[in-house]
Amino acid sequence: MLFLYLERVLGSKTKVNIISVLINNPELQFNEGELAKKAGMSASEVNRQIDDLVSIGLIKLTRIGRSKLYNINTNHFLYQSLTQLFRSLNSIYYEIANKVKDYILTIGKPKTVILIGSLTMDSIRQDYVSNPSDIDIVVIVDDDSNLDYWKKTLVEFTNNEIFPAYGINAYTIVLSESDYISGLSNDRFIMNIHTHGDTLYGKKPRKTNSMGG
Repeated sequence: MLFLYLERVLGSKTKVNIISVLINNPELQFNEGELAKKAGMSASEVNRQIDDLVSIGLIKLTRIGRSKLYNINTNHFLYQSLTQLFRSLNSIYYEIANKVKDYILTIGKPKTVILIGSLTMDSIRQDYVSNPSDIDIVVIVDDDSNLDYWKKTLVEFTNNEIFPAYGINAYTIVLSESDYISGLSNDRFIMNIHTHGDTLYGKKPRKTNSMGG
């Protein structure tokens, strides 16, 4: 029965993390050190747990000299089911970010919505259970007087709708357009947003036409 296989496959946090990495990188092979780093585990723990996954054929082992290389077996009967279960965390995080953005557009007319942080740098932590990454979204509005309304409304939404559904914290940072533009000259945080942030809606405000967006 399928659940008997899943009990063996998903029997430990290490196995879950190993499978997550390999399923989301089906075209790649990893040695134990690379796999451990990507999975956020020690190499010794990966070494101890991965043999079970190789023995049932879910993970393929290739030997090149003294090196052992591992990759997911896309022909295994569990592969398709596990692909749905182990959706890329990046895709889930972008789904959340877009839900927040869509909600923002229902409550007002922001100038810009910008995604920042680990998601834009492809550095989402794989340890979803004990140490998940947060989602950080900057909302730029043109009216200083509405900042408190935006902040309160968005905190209520993320606390009541996002965290209960995903178990992931989404934080919104609301800035006025004037504060954002003035910060482009001397505020390291705002300059980092401008340089590295991923625009989900609108355009990043510019101080001058010659400044890159």
